[in-house]
Amino acid sequence: MSGSKRHIGHIKNADNIFVKMLEPSDFERIKVTNGGAAWNADQKLWDQYLAEQHKEERIILLAIRELQVVGYVTLAWLSAYDPFREDDIPEINNLVVAQQARGGGIATLLIAKLEQLARDTGKTKVGIGVGLYADYGPAQKLYFKLGYTPDGNGITYDGKPVIAGEHYCVDDELILWMTKAI
Repeated sequence: MSGSKRHIGHIKNADNIFVKMLEPSDFERIKVTNGGAAWNADQKLWDQYLAEQHKEERIILLAIRELQVVGYVTLAWLSAYDPFREDDIPEINNLVVAQQARGGGIATLLIAKLEQLARDTGKTKVGIGVGLYADYGPAQKLYFKLGYTPDGNGITYDGKPVIAGEHYCVDDELILWMTKAI
């Protein structure tokens, strides 16, 4: 993606959320957020994300309320999921909203911003994967509500299509992939 912008604007809502692209100075705010079990404050991951963003392979957006990071999401321009990569569909992934901020529309706002950024680069579809056990229930409902539908390729485990009759662990690697026309 060429011509990326560091500050992509305020999203005005009742919570006055500011959405911006990840910068090195943001890590301290990410690290001190008590976001719950899904919150990742691993420095190596954020260093990788920054490197990928610098190379324009990924966009990382942060949602900030009252100077605290309350959510983040990434958009990989080249998905690791074969059908998305083959069809040049960027992948929204690692969407997390801090537990204390859930239910306020932050995930919806972050997804909408990524969809707009993808549309601005000429993309006509975006994709997203979601886990299949109960912890992912709110995400599953949100993605369907936002217009995402299964891509028709079934589910994958660790990035590979599942085979009928085989046994798979029900964990974060068991994924249903969905797309949305933008």
